[in-house]
Amino acid sequence: MLNTRTVLVSSVVAAALALAACSPAQENDSAEKVDTASSAAAKASADKSAEAGSEEHAMGDIHMHDGVVREMAADSDMTAIFGEIHNGSNKDIHVTGFTTSIDAKMNQIHEVVDGVMQEDTDGLMIPAGESVTLAPGGQHLMLMGVAEPVMAGEEVDVTLELEDGTTVDLGAQPVRSMNAGEEGYQDMEGGMAGMSEMPGMADMSEHDHAH
Repeated sequence: MLNTRTVLVSSVVAAALALAACSPAQENDSAEKVDTASSAAAKASADKSAEAGSEEHAMGDIHMHDGVVREMAADSDMTAIFGEIHNGSNKDIHVTGFTTSIDAKMNQIHEVVDGVMQEDTDGLMIPAGESVTLAPGGQHLMLMGVAEPVMAGEEVDVTLELEDGTTVDLGAQPVRSMNAGEEGYQDMEGGMAGMSEMPGMADMSEHDHAH
């Protein structure tokens, strides 16, 4: 009889322990552990992707931030390109020229000194990991003798030419309406003077700089 009771009590205790093992509290605790582990895994994956993206961005990516081409005025055959060129490569670059999808007689890198626009014969020096800003009143990419005016809403493909003979495609940059700068055309020591003999470029020194 005693053995029967002992067996019965043992069975009840075992059942209680089994029931406790499957209690909602422990189920919730297990679920929380799974959720925590999943969140940690997801975060690790996201961090890894972000790190990979950063490495990819740093490996030779030269690009334009906030690029814009000035909409041309009705009586002008000139326009300019502004923005920030970022050198994400691991070496310094020297931009000596550029080409675009615009049909222009002359493309030049310009700078403004004391309110006077002139060709920047030194080009753009951009150290590795740094940027150069092209802005009205400062350095910019200038197009003169443009055959067909570009208007707001259009896009212009821009390609940089580097000193080592390679090129960098900056992609399509939007054309937008912008306020004219205050700098004016004056004698550019032969640069603009040579342009005066081209059709549509005569007496350009008398016009305000349309950029």
